[in-house]
Amino acid sequence: MIQTIHDETQFVDRKTHTPVHANLGMFVLVIMCHGDFGTVKAKEGGSYKHIRLVDIYRLLSPQYFPPMKGKPKMIILQACSGGLFIAVEFGKHLL
Repeated sequence: MIQTIHDETQFVDRKTHTPVHANLGMFVLVIMCHGDFGTVKAKEGGSYKHIRLVDIYRLLSPQYFPPMKGKPKMIILQACSGGLFIAVEFGKHLL
């Protein structure tokens, strides 16, 4: 179970470096946690730390995730956004 910020980023990094992805046609990442404007929160020690959504998106980019270059990647994110509804722009795509 992912419980800390370190666990979360290590999990995504580990999953994007698995050789099996070269044989797959799509990658799906589901994140369900607390959030804030442009970030998700994970507990680290006794307090919450923020992970910027753009840092998560970057881990799924062709530079960091070469086996999935040109293949669809879906992110399902369920988190509050600090009371505001936002759309995050990443590159030329609205996420």
